[in-house]
Parts: sequence; structure tokens; C-alpha cells
Amino acid sequence: MELRKEEYSGDIHKKVYVSAEKGRKHIANNPAGQYEVRQYRLDGNIVKNMMCCDFLLLNDSCMNAYYIELKGSDIAHAVEQLEAGLRIFKESLKNYTAFFRIVTSKTRTQDLKSTKFRRFQRTMGKERIIVKTNEIEETL
Repeated sequence: MELRKEEYSGDIHKKVYVSAEKGRKHIANNPAGQYEVRQYRLDGNIVKNMMCCDFLLLNDSCMNAYYIELKGSDIAHAVEQLEAGLRIFKESLKNYTAFFRIVTSKTRTQDLKSTKFRRFQRTMGKERIIVKTNEIEETL
């Protein structure tokens, strides 16, 4: 599946991009609107009838892709959804560095120690994955 720049109709120089659902949110700060950023609502909007993460944030200036999943507490399922999003857009975003964000309503320690999550960290790189409860705020 392809996400073309020319198809995106939003403001690519906003200072703040918020991906939110059911009290959980990811906030991406774009200082002074310096980067070209596109935000997509994937699950149920662009990607239908298949599993996918909730949002995709593309920093076209730095060639970074942020796959975002807003989840209750099931980290293993969140990992599956992030992996699905990566598979779906892998070819069209092959020059982008992938980062993964999971925002939960509650994070259980045993979920972060699960084989599935630890394998995901090893495969994708622990430094590219952030898991937090309720909110993640970061600067792009």
C-alpha cells in the first residue's frame, strides 16, 4: 500500500501532531514547524479489513516513520498490529527509519518481559521502541 505525499491534504508544517483515542495519546512536537510531517489514521480508515496499527506519522524531512498503537493493556496484540503496519507499508517506506510507539491504559510488567515483546525489541532495536501508559510526548 502506498501513501503518496501529494494525496495528503493536511498541514505538513504544524507544530504539534496529536494521535489520540479513548484517553490515550501520542504527542509529536515539530519545533517551529521546521519538518515536513504527515499524519495518517490507519486502522479502519486507510487500512480496512485487516490488522494494522492506529496511526502513522511520517517525518519526510528526516525520513522517519512512527508507527503508533493506542492500546488498552494487551502489549502482545499491540506488537502484532505494529508489525502488520510495518509489513503493509514496508515497500513504500523502505527509505524511512521505523520507530514504534505503544500507548497503553495500563502496562503490566509481565507483558514487557514476554517472549513476543522481547523478540520485537531484538528485531526492531530496543532504542526505537517506546511503551508508556496514557501518553507519550516527544520531539521529532
